[in-house]
Amino acid sequence: MYTHLVLWKLKDNADGQNKQQLAATVKAKLDALPAIIKEARQYDVGINIGNYGAQFFDVGLISTFDNEADFKAYCVYPEHDEVVAYIQSVTVDEQIVDF
Repeated sequence: MYTHLVLWKLKDNADGQNKQQLAATVKAKLDALPAIIKEARQYDVGINIGNYGAQFFDVGLISTFDNEADFKAYCVYPEHDEVVAYIQSVTVDEQIVDF
């Protein structure tokens, strides 16, 4: 099993949207990928709901694949690249852990 965990901290405003709107847009774009990318076994996207003084990221993704080869296949879909380009345009930080 190959697990891909990504966290994004969004800009306060970008693309004519505030942070909450950006989070919804990022989630919607990510949520559309499993219908196209069959290699993903599990694909969960969430918007942060924590609000107790910690330094939170705004959106998170946990996806699992059967193996590294399937993960790498996911990474080269043009639709994946389009979503990544959008997310990079509206984020200030990104953290990734693959295990």
